[in-house]
Amino acid sequence: LHIRPSGSNIQQLPDHIGDQTYQLGIELGLKVVEMQQIERNHVTNLRSQTEEVLNKWRTLPEATYEVLVKALHRLELSSVLPYITYEVGLAKQAEVISSDDRRSIEQYVRQDDQNKALLEVVNKRGESTWTVFVDALRTSGNTDLANELKCDSQGEGSNEALKQPPNKGLSEYTVPVYRVRLQKNYSNIVDCIHHEKIVDHLISCNILTIADSQMINACPAQIQKNRKLMDILLHGSEKGFIEFLKTMREDSVTTELADKGLLPTFCRCIWSMPKRNKQGFVVCAVLCVCVCLIPK
Repeated sequence: LHIRPSGSNIQQLPDHIGDQTYQLGIELGLKVVEMQQIERNHVTNLRSQTEEVLNKWRTLPEATYEVLVKALHRLELSSVLPYITYEVGLAKQAEVISSDDRRSIEQYVRQDDQNKALLEVVNKRGESTWTVFVDALRTSGNTDLANELKCDSQGEGSNEALKQPPNKGLSEYTVPVYRVRLQKNYSNIVDCIHHEKIVDHLISCNILTIADSQMINACPAQIQKNRKLMDILLHGSEKGFIEFLKTMREDSVTTELADKGLLPTFCRCIWSMPKRNKQGFVVCAVLCVCVCLIPK
């Protein structure tokens, strides 16, 4: 929480702040004069106002995730927190709760049982994971509980559950980029996709089977069907992710999510090029990479 978010980490926020843009700017430390100028720059466009507020705020020395999260809580906008992403690498990223953990936790029907399963996972991972868990409680509005747990962990430093196991830090739990991109956009995906066309396409590509389709359709509600599809993709291959991405880009409703949330910037640039330019650009990029890898 004490690092500076990039533009891509907060690019989805402007869609969800609405008419509280002015208050957000003031909470983030922008001056009244600056906010008035931003309003004049985008008279009727709240989204553009929010974008400029966030971009200007990110230039401030004190611009960190913690400052942003606290400001959103003060404005009672904690519901938009899932739209903030936390990238910590490109080739691999640290993972606290994996897709396998999610599957294991969600197999329980009762909320209490899911909570117990989550705590078991956190306790097994050691102090670094526990710290992330406590921060997650705080940012989700459970401040009192987070403070109690933090005090307990500091007062019981010798507790076996909170000790860092040998070679079991966060760095060990790393995943491929495509899976991280699915996980960090999980909420947006399950909220907006319609599974039928996607499932049909994935079956035609031999990514899914008829049995997978039947299992997905057996879920009673649309969001549960989407969750089941996501569960399969998270445990699948990169090819499945690529085909899933293609289908999302064909739907006008999900094109923006596919382009901004799931595609790396480098790939977006190539994908948006005219077809005649792509081949030469890709060849040039590959050659540049190869040159960089030649021993000096």
